Amino acid sequence: MGKTTFDKNLQLYQEDEGVDADLQKMQLLMKGNTELTNQLAAQIYYQIQMEDIQFESMMGIDFLDRIVDALSEKQIHQIRNQIALQKRKASNRRKVSKANKGIVVFIFATVFLICFVYLNWNLFLDMKTNYDAYKLQERMEEAARAARIENLWKDKKEQEERLQSILDEQTALALAAENKKEEKQLEPLGKFVELHRENPDFTGWLSIEGTKIDYPVMSKNGDNNYYLDKNFEGEKDKNGLLILDYRCDITGGTQNFIIYGHNMRSGVMFGTLKNYKDKTFCEEHPIIRFDTLYEECEFKVVAAMLSEVAYADEDVFRYYDAIDMSTEESFENFRENISKQALYMTDETLSYGDSCLILSTCDRYKEDGRFVVIAKKI
Repeated sequence: MGKTTFDKNLQLYQEDEGVDADLQKMQLLMKGNTELTNQLAAQIYYQIQMEDIQFESMMGIDFLDRIVDALSEKQIHQIRNQIALQKRKASNRRKVSKANKGIVVFIFATVFLICFVYLNWNLFLDMKTNYDAYKLQERMEEAARAARIENLWKDKKEQEERLQSILDEQTALALAAENKKEEKQLEPLGKFVELHRENPDFTGWLSIEGTKIDYPVMSKNGDNNYYLDKNFEGEKDKNGLLILDYRCDITGGTQNFIIYGHNMRSGVMFGTLKNYKDKTFCEEHPIIRFDTLYEECEFKVVAAMLSEVAYADEDVFRYYDAIDMSTEESFENFRENISKQALYMTDETLSYGDSCLILSTCDRYKEDGRFVVIAKKI
């Protein structure tokens, strides 16, 4: 085919709108060629159809007509089929890409939902633990109010009975009242009657001002691990409850009380016992209250120390076995070991015969490490 004439006939189209834009398009399509061969026409037609190039002037339309005239119908059909195939492939790739994006979004949303549920489930468990403890506190306070009212009524009734007694029976009545008082010491405190009736393992209540510690204390006969992962109703609870060593006797059969509890990150149970690592905190909160099932008691902090759970064949101090120190030798050994391992000692001193409260929780300063607070009964 001969040379193109769109440059020669440019004068004819100068008045036509869009000539400049179409001229630039034609120059780009011709790529510097001056002769329109069949092969070049096929390439240009493919590019025009593929890129959907539009001409706005008569010069551009004439150029497109010459391109089409240079091709056979078979070539035009083949080019259109090729372009249709390319566009279908491109469309399929877009669909696949869109589907893959949808899958990625779904996976991300699923992972996010799982993480959200997991984090909030632990938060829910901690909130449930605190709520359960709060409900037990309410019940204890309500029982305490009822017990005070009942005691007032009993006291009034006893006074009326004593006024009606004859003088000759005063000695016998005084002896009976004393015996009755001694019997009452072995009966649960009024505020604990309902809780103990609901769960016989309930053995008292521990509370420390300035911490979150305000929980029931449990004791399972022969098993110090039972309440490590159970709540007051015996249901599964990762926070567990505070545990009085089953070897301790709250009726007065043993000298010391040892209470264990988890060191939870959320602060529940013994999670805030670590506050006593700071001696200043101890000086501001020296009193620990542990009301046993039968007696209201207060203890004053003597020391805080770091210790560990020892192997059976190790000859070391085991604070968790210091339950009964009936001899001066065993007591002195207990006091000396506390002094050696203590982070600090307070001005409060230990004397032979003192009854102590030992609070123990895990501490990560070493494997099987423990943080221990020792207080004596006042």
